[in-house]
Amino acid sequence: MAKPEKSIKQRGVLYGVSGKFPEQAVKLRRDATLFGREKGDIVIDDHEISSTHCQIQNINGVYHIFDMNSTNGTFINKERIVKSRLTPGDLITLGQSSFRFQLENEDQVRHIATIFKSKEQRSLNESKAPSLVDTLIEGEMRSSHSVSVHLTITYTDGSVDEAELNQKTFYIGRASSFGKFEQDPEISRKHLLVKLNDTGQVFIEDQGSTNGSFLNGSRITGMHLVAPGDEVKVGTAIVKIRTKTS
Repeated sequence: MAKPEKSIKQRGVLYGVSGKFPEQAVKLRRDATLFGREKGDIVIDDHEISSTHCQIQNINGVYHIFDMNSTNGTFINKERIVKSRLTPGDLITLGQSSFRFQLENEDQVRHIATIFKSKEQRSLNESKAPSLVDTLIEGEMRSSHSVSVHLTITYTDGSVDEAELNQKTFYIGRASSFGKFEQDPEISRKHLLVKLNDTGQVFIEDQGSTNGSFLNGSRITGMHLVAPGDEVKVGTAIVKIRTKTS
């Protein structure tokens, strides 16, 4: 009897088209790849790109891209998106940089790096000056609608806390002004970053905590989207997050 053929694993690869990526290839990470101007696996020195701009996640072998409330947007085939499934040949544009998404056989792209840095030293005045486009879009987004977040925190003793926050970015940890996290020795001072966008999506990122953060039982690295009903574990506490848009 003939042996079944071994399945060929594929890996997402970005090929530079214009801007900061001319004729360069970057291999996407197996879990999540973060893009930004200041922080990420792929750092692009471009004032039109937000500090943390977007993320590509590999979900059961399928690549999805999520905009992280960036000021100037993430574009797939010239259309602005909040989230999108990627298919081979898609053109991804962030600021002045564009690159083509492809799937390649894993064994043929071992030589391609998963880290890209296009970060140049800029003057203090330049780094602080927002572009006119940044200012106009941020103002429009703030005036259009607001998003609040509700936390339900369950502790190991069975007690439950509720917290209502009107912040788009905050930390869960022993330094938090809400909850009883300071009583848990397994929780770091700034343990988990929580970010919201204007559509009500929630993203979390562990901040290098000693004991880690968990999403539905799995330890996380990088930025992750939190869906309604998901359970986030920090230390011994379980946190459920839901949002309200008004």
